[in-house]
Amino acid sequence: MTTSQNAAADLSRDRAFLESLADRDRWFYTHYVWAVDVIAEQLGRVVPLEGASVFDFGCGEGLMARGLAPICREVKGVDVVPKFVGLDARIEGVFGPGHSVPPVDLRLVDPFEPLPYADGAFDAAFAWSVFEHVGDPGRSIREIHRVLRPGGAFFLIINPMYHSAMGGHLWNVLDEPWIHLRLSREELFDRVRKAILKAEVEEGRTDVWQGKTVEEYRDTLLRCLDSLNMLTIRQLKDHLRYAGFTLVAEEIRQSLPHEPPADLLEAYPREDLMSDEVRLLLRR
Repeated sequence: MTTSQNAAADLSRDRAFLESLADRDRWFYTHYVWAVDVIAEQLGRVVPLEGASVFDFGCGEGLMARGLAPICREVKGVDVVPKFVGLDARIEGVFGPGHSVPPVDLRLVDPFEPLPYADGAFDAAFAWSVFEHVGDPGRSIREIHRVLRPGGAFFLIINPMYHSAMGGHLWNVLDEPWIHLRLSREELFDRVRKAILKAEVEEGRTDVWQGKTVEEYRDTLLRCLDSLNMLTIRQLKDHLRYAGFTLVAEEIRQSLPHEPPADLLEAYPREDLMSDEVRLLLRR
């Protein structure tokens, strides 16, 4: 390996360089560094990650899987859309061709088929802001339970929850709190179609939310709206309990500064309207 390659390899594990990405490539930093720190801290409370086989459910671009790979034995992940195509080039673009980031095994799967892994294949699993989009949350949770070994760890986060002020995922388009609960599907889609979108791509940001054109971005938002399953925290915890998981830790965040209007409080529980994020750590 050349001197320049050694420098690049060191760069991929240089904490100061990783922190500097917060200003230079915020999307990469948030997923590869910040989120991975959260995931590792949570999973590590239940199982040691060194030597562990970890499963990423809903891996998206694969940045979290790659960020976690240096501290585990292996990371495997699945998604129903191939957002992770081009991941190797993305990593190389940040760290250079001589980086030491281990590879991961990411697969495209059919959401209606069993996960392509044996029972008890993994020591730990995580799902980051995925389950609000899953068509059958109970079935998916039971599959995650199946592929985890007894005593394995599962960390789950959803942000935003559907009934929270920005639960429609429209913060870049319609900033009215709870607008997705106040309008019909047809009215909401019409507002999105007519909205003037400012879809300027941030430097280094390649995620699906930004799209290559304004209209691609608009189409993405409409597809996102249709994918939301309206899951509540109570329903989520019921699915997890039924699957056989034991709750280790729970954190519900109510950080949005909006007060629900009276008509919505008559229709929905206040806790659902005010809770924008849930983090659950579980044991198999």
